[in-house]
Amino acid sequence: MKSTKLIGAAIVTVGLMAGSVSAVYADDTTTPNPTTTVVNPANAAYQAQLAAYKIAMIQYRVALVKNDIAYRALIRPYNTAWNNTMKAYEAAWQVTAAANKVANDAYQAKLAPLQVTRDAALDAADAAFLAAATANNTSAGLDAALTAHNAASTAAQNAFTAAVAALGAKPVAVVKPAAPVKPAAPVKPVDPVKPVAPVKPAATLKSSSDNKLAPTPKATTHS
Repeated sequence: MKSTKLIGAAIVTVGLMAGSVSAVYADDTTTPNPTTTVVNPANAAYQAQLAAYKIAMIQYRVALVKNDIAYRALIRPYNTAWNNTMKAYEAAWQVTAAANKVANDAYQAKLAPLQVTRDAALDAADAAFLAAATANNTSAGLDAALTAHNAASTAAQNAFTAAVAALGAKPVAVVKPAAPVKPAAPVKPVDPVKPVAPVKPAATLKSSSDNKLAPTPKATTHS
């Protein structure tokens, strides 16, 4: 009977010791604090601004293309009209210049034989003077040669002048008219202002509590 009691007491003692050892090891494990992420409120605002910026950038690019299209629609007919004006101006001038050239060529054709006749008369007066001066080189002879030469030369020039007058008025050289004044070119539409990208906020680091639980000291058992 006594032995049975001793065995029961031993079992209870062993059970208590096992529970104490389990408690010691259980308390020795440190429970980590949960890691928390600090949310930066500026990041949400940045994302909203970034989305709006992307939309504004697309609209900006679309506006640039529309401006170019609108300007081409203005500048093309302007250039065409100006080119047509200059072509008409040059064509009119060419017609006028060509007509003047025809009239002048006709006048020169009539003038040419008159010049030939005058030059022949002058050449004859010159030859007669040289012959007379050589034949009689006295003062009286030279004076007579000079008088004859002057009379012959004057007659030749007067005959030429009268013949030219009979041709009528000489064609007047035409002056090219002033070029047309180029009108002001159409003004290109003003380009829109390029949107400015938002500034990304500084990154927020993850943080955890500095107050960690200290490990529970192991229980000391006495044998």
